[in-house]
Amino acid sequence: MRWFSIRKAKIDADLRDTFERYGVVGMQLVMGTHHTFMHKGTWHAAADSPTATPLLNWLTEKADSAERWETWSLTMEVAITVFVGTELFYMIFLHR
Repeated sequence: MRWFSIRKAKIDADLRDTFERYGVVGMQLVMGTHHTFMHKGTWHAAADSPTATPLLNWLTEKADSAERWETWSLTMEVAITVFVGTELFYMIFLHR
């Protein structure tokens, strides 16, 4: 569970923009299948190029961000359930 920290990828802004345009799933496919992607007008093979490390760092950042979102969503669901349960307890047992 990750409430606060995200491992931020320190990568070039242009490369980050390219990764964002392809999206997480697109870049996972590029990395996993050894296909290429277009960056600044040239084709790059993700697994065999200098972009492999920045891509993996960016994917880690995105996974951390998704995990943080899920953790906070679960935390909010638990808090709401506790508040509703407390209110029901109050209404049933203490409010007569």
